[in-house]
Amino acid sequence: METQDGRGAVALARAHGLFNIAGGLWPLMHRPSFETVFGQKADRWLERTVAGLLVGVGWTQLRAASTPEGVQHARRIGMATAATLLAVDLTYVPMGRIRPTYLLDALAEAAWLRAWRGSAVRAGTAETGRTGLATAAALVTGCVAGAVLAARTYKGRPGPGSEPADLSARARYVRRPVAR
Repeated sequence: METQDGRGAVALARAHGLFNIAGGLWPLMHRPSFETVFGQKADRWLERTVAGLLVGVGWTQLRAASTPEGVQHARRIGMATAATLLAVDLTYVPMGRIRPTYLLDALAEAAWLRAWRGSAVRAGTAETGRTGLATAAALVTGCVAGAVLAARTYKGRPGPGSEPADLSARARYVRRPVAR
């Protein structure tokens, strides 16, 4: 697969790499401000793991952007990362496990997917068309799975104003747990 404009794809790879590095460094460098926006985390190890992975993905995108093959690698890793984070955001916000502010991240990840999708053109082979189709199918599958999980979760939820029988079912981002 070739890109429409090599310079534009290189810039996109570098911009997405910087975005991922910044997103990963934020909770590592200043956890209080990160948790003010995205909620207090029950599992610090998970927060640090995701942050470290984002830094690694971003660094890989920055380093790969210097060759045409590298740009394609940056594109693949960027789309996979954005699709994964988008699916997580769209699954766990409706379930109440993460704050609605993660929908801002979902918008950003969808924008990265759109930008990467727009940066590619067909090279004229059937294989390239199948790859694009596979990427779209994976994204749709992730979104549908998230919607199904959210719908199943909402079925068992009590209505507004009523307390759930099991207080541990509440979202983990609540700053002060309710006394039992």
